[in-house]
Amino acid sequence: MEEKRLLLAVALSLLVLTGYQLFFAPPPRPRPSPAAVAGASADVAGAPLPPSPGGAVSPPPPTAPPPALRVADERERRIEAQGRDVAVAFSNRGARLLSWRLLQFKDARGRPEEMVQAVAGGPRPLDIETGDAGLDTRLREALFKASAESLVLSGAPGELRFTFAEGDLEAEKTLRFEPEGYLADVRARVRRAGADLPVRVFWGPGIGNPTAAEMEVQGYHAPQAVYLGPSGVERVPPEKIGPSRMVSPVRWAGVESPYFVALWVPPAPSGAELRSVALPPAEDGKPRIAVEAGISMGGDASALLYVGPKDHLILSRLGHDLQNVVPVGDWIGPIVVALMALLRRVHGYVGNYGWSIVALTVLINLVMAPLRHYSIANGMKMAKLAPEMKVIQERYRKVPALDPRRQEMQKEIASLYARHGMSMGTQMMVGCLPILLTMPFLIAFYRVLSVSIELRGASFLWIPDLSQKDPYFITPLLMGLSMFVMQKMTPTTMDPAQQRIMMIMPVMLVGMFLWAPAGLNLYWLASNLCSIVQQAVTMRLLAAREAAGRRERRR
Repeated sequence: MEEKRLLLAVALSLLVLTGYQLFFAPPPRPRPSPAAVAGASADVAGAPLPPSPGGAVSPPPPTAPPPALRVADERERRIEAQGRDVAVAFSNRGARLLSWRLLQFKDARGRPEEMVQAVAGGPRPLDIETGDAGLDTRLREALFKASAESLVLSGAPGELRFTFAEGDLEAEKTLRFEPEGYLADVRARVRRAGADLPVRVFWGPGIGNPTAAEMEVQGYHAPQAVYLGPSGVERVPPEKIGPSRMVSPVRWAGVESPYFVALWVPPAPSGAELRSVALPPAEDGKPRIAVEAGISMGGDASALLYVGPKDHLILSRLGHDLQNVVPVGDWIGPIVVALMALLRRVHGYVGNYGWSIVALTVLINLVMAPLRHYSIANGMKMAKLAPEMKVIQERYRKVPALDPRRQEMQKEIASLYARHGMSMGTQMMVGCLPILLTMPFLIAFYRVLSVSIELRGASFLWIPDLSQKDPYFITPLLMGLSMFVMQKMTPTTMDPAQQRIMMIMPVMLVGMFLWAPAGLNLYWLASNLCSIVQQAVTMRLLAAREAAGRRERRR
C-alpha cells in the first residue's frame, strides 16, 4: 500500500515538472562576445594549472613587457634661477646652460657680466658627455622636463632638476644654488637599461667675454686652464693643452681669466680633464683656441662649481683652498693680502678707488719715510766722497783684481771713510737696508693693483676704468716726467756719461707702461711724487744741519 502511494507521488511530481517545462520554458542564453571570450581565456590562463599526470607543473606562458617609461617636455622652454649675486638661464633642450651672469659686476655697456661664451654650434658649459657621440647628441636634443620654469632664491637654497627618460635611457641633471654667493652643487647621471654610464661635465669654452679694450691691456692673458695639484697651482694656456690632458690628483680645476674664474671642486681629490677647443676666427681672421675643464660624475656623487670673481676675500671664506687661484705671490703673499684689505678699508672712507690708491700710497711712503731719509742722507755723503774715491780707484785701475796691492786700495778707502767720520761696513748697510726693507712693500702694492678685481670698472677723474689703460696716456707720461725729476734731484756718484745713460730710463719706462693698467700708473706716479717731496725736504734739512755745523766750527 505504501509502495503504491510512493509511486503515485513520484508520477505526479514528474507530471508537474514536465508541464512546467512545457508552459514556462526559460529564454535562450545570449551568445558571448569575442572580448568576453578573450577575457575568459585570460582568466583561464591566469588560473593555476592542475598537476600533470606525471606530477610535474607546466611553466606559465611568458608575460608581456611593461610599457616603456617616458619623461619629457612637449616644447622647448627657458628655465631661469636668480639670487642676489647670480642669474642663471637654461634651455630645457639638452638642459643646456644659456647664461650665467654676475649681477654685482658690470661690463662695458653697464650690463651684468656674462660668464658664458656663446659659440654657434659649439659646446656649452655643463653639457653632459658619456663618451658615446650618438648618445651625447641625443641628450643635447632631448627636451628635458624641468622641476620649475623659474626659481627666485631668497633666504633659502633652491634647486633645479632636469629629467629625461625614453625607452631604456634615463638622464638627470641637478643644480642646487645658495641664495647668495657664486657656488652651486652639481649632479649629473645617465642610465641605460638600469645601468649607470660614465658621465663627464665640463665648463667652457673659456669664461667671460673680454672686450677689445681689455685684451690690449699690458699683462692680459686669454682664458686658460688652472688647477691645484700636489705641487701647487698650475696654469696651462690652451695652446699647450693639446686635444686632451688628464691631471690627477687635483683639489680643484677650472678655467680662469684675469678677473674671473670657473672652478670644479670634486667631492674628494681626484682627476680632472683639460682640453682645447677650436673657436670660429676672430674679426682679424686669426684662429682662436679656448679651453675646457671638467670632472667625472655619476650616481649620487656631486661636485661644487664656483663661477664668479677672483676675489681673495670671497674665495678664502669658501674653503677648499680656492683663494690660491688669486696670484698674490708666495713670499710676499701675506703682505699683498694685508694691503688688499687695507685698500678696501681706505675705500670705505674715501669712496673712490683712484683716490684710495693715492691715499694708500701716501700712507706707505709715510711709514717708509725714516728709512728713505737715511738712504738719502747716505747718498749725499757718498756723493761728497766721490771725487776722492775716484782718484783712489783711478790709481789702482790697472792693478789686477787678485794682485796683493788691491789690499792697499781697500786700506786707502777705509782711511777716506774714517776722515769723514764714516765706516765702510756701516755705510753699505745704511745704503742697502732701506731699499731691502721698502722694496717688498712696493712690489706687494704693485701686485695688489694687478690682481684686485675692485679696480675693474672703477673710474677716476678722466679715467673710466682703472683696470684698463689710460685713454689719453696722461698718467704714464706724468710718471716718466716725475722719474726724470727724481733722477735730477738724487745725489749720485756716477760720472756724466753714466748719468746720461740713466736719463734714458724714464723714456724706456714710459714706453713700457703706456698700455699698463691706469691704476698701476697712478700708483707709480703718486709714489714718485711722494719721493720727490721727501727728497726735497730731506736735502733741505741736511743742508740746514750742515750749515749749522759749519757755524759751530767757526765759533
